[in-house]
Amino acid sequence: MNGKTEAIARVTAVIVNYNSGRWLARCIESLRGPGRSAPSVVVIDNASTDGSIDILDAADGLTVRRAHRNLGFGRGVNQALRKIDTEYLLIINPDCLLTPHSLARLIDELDHHPDAALASGRVFDMSGREQRGSRRRLPTRQQILSEVMPFSQVNGIDLTHEPVPDQPVDVDAVSGACMLMRTSALKKIGGFDPRFHMHFEDLDVMARLHAAGWRIRLVPSVFVSHAGGVSSRRRPLAVLWAKHQSLWRYLNKHCSEDWSGFSRALWWLFIQLHAIVMTPVSLITRT
Repeated sequence: MNGKTEAIARVTAVIVNYNSGRWLARCIESLRGPGRSAPSVVVIDNASTDGSIDILDAADGLTVRRAHRNLGFGRGVNQALRKIDTEYLLIINPDCLLTPHSLARLIDELDHHPDAALASGRVFDMSGREQRGSRRRLPTRQQILSEVMPFSQVNGIDLTHEPVPDQPVDVDAVSGACMLMRTSALKKIGGFDPRFHMHFEDLDVMARLHAAGWRIRLVPSVFVSHAGGVSSRRRPLAVLWAKHQSLWRYLNKHCSEDWSGFSRALWWLFIQLHAIVMTPVSLITRT
């Protein structure tokens, strides 16, 4: 084996799948390259009904575990995490494309920074635009307000409008669509919080990694393609309301210091009203 192949063999890729169609097979093909069986891939299928699992080719190092219901993203990763013993764990969405060369670059980044628990690259949509959340700050209450108030003087969460770093850098957070993690670090913080069914579970993990003293690295020369929303387009309302519920959970868990009861109640009301206002918008956008 050459050096890159040896490095990739130290990784297990986990893909939580729910009705992603042919994207799942494309993700695995892109990740491994032609004729290769590394990295090992574990697919946790959350009771898909679209045949996305059935079209996968049987291959060495590919394990498919079928859940009887939709466990959610975090629970799906945790189910795989219990039996993973490789040094690194790649958590990647089924509608993402990452090449072996890019994966090897992320491995090299963590190899050279033993105090870093997570590394990722810049994430782009299919038209070549860097996606919001590709590089970002961990949310605070003030930053969340700035995201919806156009004239706010507080910096928001998203960093993709800022110049691209020339070299790998520390960041608060990266996109949850593609994360190479040190397996031991994720296990030490207890894996993903299963109370986050959908959205904010990645930010919760990154906040807990920072609290435990770990760094997170962005490698700007690594490009990840991400279609985005493939599994959620059929159920926009469920996704919308889950996102708002997870936001409320994240705020209570990580942003509740000096949070008065009155302010907390206003925030709860604001989040509920925002979800109500966005409900018809979500339906119109779908059509």
